[in-house]
Amino acid sequence: MQTDSQIKRKIKTFINHAGFEILTEGFELILLAGGGSDRSFYRINIPAGSFIVMTAPAFTHEIRAYVEVGNYLYKNRVRVPEIIAYDDEKHMVLLEDIGDNSLYSLLKSAGTEKKVMGYYKKALMFLREMQNRAAGSAHACNYLKHRTFGYEALRWETDYFMECFIKRFSGTAVENRAKVERELHMLASGLAGEPRHFMHRDFQSQNIFFKNSSVVVIDFQTATKGLLQYDLASLLKDAYFELADRQRDELLLFYIDILNNKQKMNINAEDFIRTFHLAGLQRNMQALGAFAFLSMEKGKTRFLQYIPSALYSLHGALSMFPEFPALRKTVEKAVCSLKEQKS
Repeated sequence: MQTDSQIKRKIKTFINHAGFEILTEGFELILLAGGGSDRSFYRINIPAGSFIVMTAPAFTHEIRAYVEVGNYLYKNRVRVPEIIAYDDEKHMVLLEDIGDNSLYSLLKSAGTEKKVMGYYKKALMFLREMQNRAAGSAHACNYLKHRTFGYEALRWETDYFMECFIKRFSGTAVENRAKVERELHMLASGLAGEPRHFMHRDFQSQNIFFKNSSVVVIDFQTATKGLLQYDLASLLKDAYFELADRQRDELLLFYIDILNNKQKMNINAEDFIRTFHLAGLQRNMQALGAFAFLSMEKGKTRFLQYIPSALYSLHGALSMFPEFPALRKTVEKAVCSLKEQKS
């Protein structure tokens, strides 16, 4: 574990090599609240302005993926933080400071439903712009051209859910594993068969920011190609901020209207919405697996508070689909197990 003074010295050297001179040892360095990754973000105030320094664990490929995908998106007019400089060996990236106005923080302080819906609609318009602008030349980005969110990736997420959340976190014994596996196979096969578009893969309220009234997205390094509804479900079935069903329905129709009237895609609303709820099953299972893993293995217990919301959303969506009885029974057992643990 590095001390604060060691981190400051490393950052000072990195900043100086990037062409910004830090005149004193006493420059201001603020550690920002992190998400689920092992990366750290520092706000640094120097005479040239305010910047963000991202430090990552000793995995060069993580820095290179972040830089290459970030530069690709920025060049294609997708609003991400500008990458000013980076150092592969020191695992550091110097970034534009996009401020503290995450969609999550704005929603929490919105005060009125009109403001909440306005923020969501701006995020949805940005989502469609990103899907359009990032799709055309993805083959030119080494970290995107071979990526795809197909059957294997979908099954990895549900295996993660079964292992980390069902088995280890809730302590639930699966009565008929073979039936559950068949249902998870059916879900993954169906979603993998959908047309694939540019996909952020973690398009939720804590990764979406507003700077000067414009939407900016972060945490893009795992972007891939997948179904449209996955990013949409990540936002509209986000465990960090719960929407009422009627609000979600309105926003779904707003997005479909963008696809049909502005993009001329001729989307069948009923089919699209059904796939959206299936993608929501998938996304909620991924989130529950992540919340369980981060709290148990990484000690990031703040994620525990979001488990009830994700579990409620998952259970509600399963009630819409009678073709997943074994999975639904397993989730219901997990709910009961967690209630018993609390009592």
